[in-house]
This record gives sequence, C-alpha cells and structure tokens, in this order.
Amino acid sequence: MYLKRFVFVNWGNVPNGEFEFGPLNLFSGASGSGKTTAADAIQTIMTAAKSNLFNYNPGQDETTQKGKGGKQVRTLSSYVLGCDDGSFARTQLTDGYLAALFHPSQGEPADPFVALIGVRADLDSAGKKHVAREIDAKFMILPFRHDFNIHDVIESNPARVMPLDRVVKQLKAIYGSSKSVEEYSTKKGYLSRLYGALRGRHTSLSEREANAAAKAFSRFMAYKPVASINDFVASEILDKRDLGEAISNISSMMKTINAMEQDAKRINDAIDGLELANREANHYIDNWIKFNSHTLTLHQAKFLQGQQRYRQEKLRCQELKEAITANEDATVQLKINTKSSVKESLI
Repeated sequence: MYLKRFVFVNWGNVPNGEFEFGPLNLFSGASGSGKTTAADAIQTIMTAAKSNLFNYNPGQDETTQKGKGGKQVRTLSSYVLGCDDGSFARTQLTDGYLAALFHPSQGEPADPFVALIGVRADLDSAGKKHVAREIDAKFMILPFRHDFNIHDVIESNPARVMPLDRVVKQLKAIYGSSKSVEEYSTKKGYLSRLYGALRGRHTSLSEREANAAAKAFSRFMAYKPVASINDFVASEILDKRDLGEAISNISSMMKTINAMEQDAKRINDAIDGLELANREANHYIDNWIKFNSHTLTLHQAKFLQGQQRYRQEKLRCQELKEAITANEDATVQLKINTKSSVKESLI
C-alpha cells in the first residue's frame, strides 16, 4: 500500500490543492517554504495527532521546547489557522481538511481507500497572546475510494470550504451510499481502522497494534542519532506518562470520596432520625390502639346496656298495647250491655 495523492485544505501556509505522490518523493525548498508543514500533514493522517504519538516539526523538536526562543509550538488548530510564529493567516472560525488516498501496490491483495481528517479551529483573543483553539474534529475512512479529490470538500457555488458539521452527510450524498463514509468518534477508533486498511483488511486492528504502528511512523519521521542509552530507553522503549493528568484524576477522586463521605454522614443522620421517628410513631400507635380499644369496649358495653333497655321497654310497650286493646274491648262490650239494659227498661 502506498500514498498516491494528498489533499490540503486550509493547512498551514500550503495552498489548497492536491499533490500526487510517486514511489519516491523528495520535499525541497527554502526555509519557511512549507516542507515541515507538508510532512506534519502526513504525520497527522498517520497518527491523528494523538497524544504521545505525534511529533510536529521533529527537526526542531518543538513539541519539547514549549515555545522557547520565540518559537511558536505547532498544534493541529494552529495549522488550520495558518499560524506562522505567532501570526495567523486565518483569524476567523475555520474548517481545515487533510486527505490521503492510499492505493495498493502492484499485486497486493488490497483495496484503495481514503483517510480524511477535518478540524474546526478558532482564534482565542481573550488574553494578551492569541491562541488557536480546536473546536471540533472528525476522523473518517472512505473505503474503496480511488476518485476522491479536493472538490469533495470545497463547495463550488459559492466557492467555500465544506462546513465540518455537513461534510459526512455531503460525502454520503456524493458517493450515494451511507456505507461510503466511516466516521469515528475517537482517534483510537480511527487509527485502528486506518492501520487495518493499510494491511488490506476490512476490519480494525487492536488499539495496541494501531498505537504501535502510529508510534513507529512518528519515530521514523522524527529520527535522530542516539545520544545516550538512557535517552534511547526513555524515548524509544518507555512510554511517556502524563503525571499531571494522573494527579488531576486522583484529586478528582479524593474530592468525590470526600463528597461521598459527607453524603454517607447525612444518610446516617437521616437513618437515625427515621429510626427515632419510627420508635415515636410505634409508641404513639400503641397508645392510640390502647385508648381506642378502651373507648370501643366502653361503647360496646353502653350499646349492650342500651340494647337490653330497649328490649325491656319494647316488651313493656307491647304489654301496654295489649292492656289498652283489652280495655277497649271491655269498653265496647260495656257500651253494648248498657244499650241493651236501657232498651229493656224502656220496654
């Protein structure tokens, strides 16, 4: 697999365009002509500018100088904004693209593909010194493509660079398939697929293999004579570790643990309060049950007494009714007897 064509759009001081590559390629030119800028573009495609893998401007080793001697440390966002020792060619929000078309060598059982990286950057002018800030980045693999060109990322009417947030949708529309563009949300995912494709595979390599391949490429770009065995072991065998990030993570974890301890104390206090409330509630409920049971017993006794009195009064009423009925019958009979007596006396 070899690099057949490279596309630059808003990258450093390199004019937007396509560059064809052959079996052997030589970058030549005066100082500041863009040799390192072009080489760093290729390195970006091969390393995704992933931390501890890439090494911009390896000849000057700017990544370790931290801007000493007036040199501006080169970054992905500064390249997109066209930074040249503190001066920026593009001072507004800018989208930049790098694309590498890889083609199989003669007789190699592999398919051509395109590795495409898009970066959106803006200039932060809040402080005394303007700083290029990376806003967003997209990492893409375009499998089976051999016809990619600069016009796929530059709109013609009006002529402008394709906005980064539309590029995936636009490329799928151009190629007529949703599978024509593989977008990766992480650099490690992109690198795994890139080096899988470079090996002629349609699948990704493991993260470890991809990182090793990218690191080997970056070291090849940054080759320098070995000064000492200690430097060789430190730079070529041992991996750099960012202790600042580890310390930050530990600090964050300690803060989280402290917050959890405070939460646990509040929870324990709440549990104690709930247990006290539960005891008081149970005591209240027991007393309430006793009081109401006693009240119920009294009411039941009164009810039974009332019921007994009711039955007695009902029986008495019944007896009185019967006595009244008997008296009424006797009165009627007396009236009849009296009428008969009167009638007989008159006769």
